[in-house]
Amino acid sequence: MKELLKLSLVATLACSGMAFAEDARTGIYPAGNVPIAPYSPGVKTANGFLYVSGQIAYVKGEIPEHARDGENDIQDQTKIVMENIRAVLSEAGYDFNDAVRATVFMTDMGNYGAFNEVYGTYWKEGDIPPARAAVEVGALPGGKPGAPVLVEVALIAYK
Repeated sequence: MKELLKLSLVATLACSGMAFAEDARTGIYPAGNVPIAPYSPGVKTANGFLYVSGQIAYVKGEIPEHARDGENDIQDQTKIVMENIRAVLSEAGYDFNDAVRATVFMTDMGNYGAFNEVYGTYWKEGDIPPARAAVEVGALPGGKPGAPVLVEVALIAYK
């Protein structure tokens, strides 16, 4: 009888632990944000963290013409990226002031200043922008001939 009780207790604990593990993470999928690979645009955890996958300048599965026409492409792509991030944040009940860490990937560090002109507008004076790293990379996923992806931003938020 003791063995049966022990087994029952272990099974109950295991099942409750599995239920907790499933409830500990929630995928965030804002309307219109269709991943180009097997990943979630965002994952919210039970402890208040939101992990936003690297966002690129895709709208309905492609980079819009105005963001690849050779005029202000980095600014245009940055705006789209930040709006894609805003959609993930909003869907999860967060905003840019909840951001604690950002990672920026750019194909040309010469675009750093132009990127920052747009990126900086997402926080008002007195707000605390997230800690951040910016890295130059050789290429980013999702680029196509005549439509290179110039910037990708991943973000971690907490509340």
